[in-house]
Amino acid sequence: MTSTVALPSKPDATLAYELIPGDDASNLLVVFLNGLGLAQGVWKPTIELFRQSSVSSKPWMLTYDRYGQGASARDPRETWPTKDPGYAHTLDDVTDDLHELIQTLSPDRSSRIVFVNNSIGAHVARRYADRYPTVVEGILFLDSNPGNTDYESIWPNPKDPSFNLETMVPPGTARDVYEAAYTKMTTIFSPAAKNPEGFDRRQIKNMLPDPSEPKLKGSKTSDKGPWITVVGHELEQFSKEEWAMMKIPIGMAAMYTQPMWQKYNEGLCLLTDPDRAKGPLIAPGTGHFVQKDNPPFVAKELEELVEKVEGSA
Repeated sequence: MTSTVALPSKPDATLAYELIPGDDASNLLVVFLNGLGLAQGVWKPTIELFRQSSVSSKPWMLTYDRYGQGASARDPRETWPTKDPGYAHTLDDVTDDLHELIQTLSPDRSSRIVFVNNSIGAHVARRYADRYPTVVEGILFLDSNPGNTDYESIWPNPKDPSFNLETMVPPGTARDVYEAAYTKMTTIFSPAAKNPEGFDRRQIKNMLPDPSEPKLKGSKTSDKGPWITVVGHELEQFSKEEWAMMKIPIGMAAMYTQPMWQKYNEGLCLLTDPDRAKGPLIAPGTGHFVQKDNPPFVAKELEELVEKVEGSA
């Protein structure tokens, strides 16, 4: 059942969360990090399946909505004179809030964490693991947001003199259809674009320019990095989803988006030691929201990841 808590640093604003108990003896906490699009409730099917698994030691699990998202209050930072309107919290602000939330709700399980994250949640996981080395022992990346680029950089600009409709876009695509898609994608997914939550993404590209750096430290007992599993969407389903939601021509993802995303996911696998990385995998039948489209797949990968973490403890 979802509850609310006020962080000590922000007593007048509550965060919505759910803390699911595991085994009393377990000191491992699995934290689920939302993207911008779906709130914490989307994790429920995955969590229920995971709880039915045969994992030897059941960890505790935490879901939550960031300020401005789902059932949580607006971010008190919105009223700060130093904040630009519409940009309530930066990546480091979000990381600070998450750290305080974990310390408030589960201090006994704050030193051994596994992250499961979708989309922009990948940057939160990476930043947290970098700022708190040896705490994050595992990360399950689900269709991570490629925060080091944008559509303006990877799609041909229809206003550029070198633009060629016949060779640069999928066959049969009308110019006005492509121009509309280009305008939509470069506007919505621009790092400077505002979102309902107020997540300021403008500096993420500069903070995390390389998907393989900085390398992460995952274990207190060795020099190894965290166990990492990298998962991507299925191209066909993703393309259908883009067309249905935003009228992006079928074939654009295959020509431009997918090669960039695949390279990014390969980079994420290099954040840790080669023997602790798995992927990139493709989650069958999934678009961008892997946890919504295929909870059994996510639960299975999480089970394997937790077993690896516990086996190396």
